[in-house]
Amino acid sequence: MQNKDYYPDPKETLDVSDDFASFLQAEGGGELAPLSRAPVQGAVKTAFWGLRLYIVAMLILVAIGFTRGMH
Repeated sequence: MQNKDYYPDPKETLDVSDDFASFLQAEGGGELAPLSRAPVQGAVKTAFWGLRLYIVAMLILVAIGFTRGMH
């Protein structure tokens, strides 16, 4: 006998219209808590500025490469 979980009857339709709503209600959902950004400070801020400078340097090198071309 086939397991119905893996081989459902193709003639039956599956009603999932309220599954998420019932899950949200069961989990105590409703209004979501507001989110705020964490302040970026210290070494992380320095690392991001370093990445920005690296990207600018690479764009300059690519521009130089395209302008000179292959000779």
